[in-house]
Amino acid sequence: MVFETLHKRTIFEGEIETLTPLHVGSGRPELGEERGVDLPVLRDVKDVPYVPGSSLKGKIRAEAERIARTLGYTICTPPDVADMCGSKATREEDLCIMCKIFGTASVKGGISRASKVKFRDAYPSSSIEAMITRTGIALDRETGSVRPGALYTVEGVPKGTVFELEIVAENLTDEEKKLLKAALKSVEDSSLGGQSTRGFGKVKFVINQARIRTAKYYVGEEDEVVIKGEELWK
Repeated sequence: MVFETLHKRTIFEGEIETLTPLHVGSGRPELGEERGVDLPVLRDVKDVPYVPGSSLKGKIRAEAERIARTLGYTICTPPDVADMCGSKATREEDLCIMCKIFGTASVKGGISRASKVKFRDAYPSSSIEAMITRTGIALDRETGSVRPGALYTVEGVPKGTVFELEIVAENLTDEEKKLLKAALKSVEDSSLGGQSTRGFGKVKFVINQARIRTAKYYVGEEDEVVIKGEELWK
């Protein structure tokens, strides 16, 4: 079983730089009313904007799935649990590459497995002095004209904001690591967060280093290995 032993834990450390404003929504309209905007960004209890690890994982998994399909991998079709590998496979090795990396759920009697990769919540590396606000206009699809009362405002983290990034991966194979790297690059060419059709969400991932830790590291018998540059993906 993949999680019964800890062969190698790789901690990727880096940054997410916003190349255009970023909108990761709170999903709570009442918060927008407090700030005078209709669509506010997500903040923690200390009012600091951040990017949830779940949002990062969801977007990166989606891009990884698109790449895997194009490259000829056979993958399952989440989020319907009945259609996922965990509900159909009888052995760990029969899981598709997506389920091996990002985990799978199952109906009763199947295989449920946690994700090999964990994405920490990403917080700004320095304080953000001011957020940006943009005004949007919703159109009536039938008439092509402006919908009455459809003026709305969107809040965003400004261009140039840097978020601290940490991805923790356990026992990744070379093949799985290659697909994870490809997905990160694909998100850069796609978008992160919402309002992408209005210019939001272009980001750049910078992985500065990877810390390699084995079981012996945790019992004090060996040091961690720190890798930088392209070697950290090998």
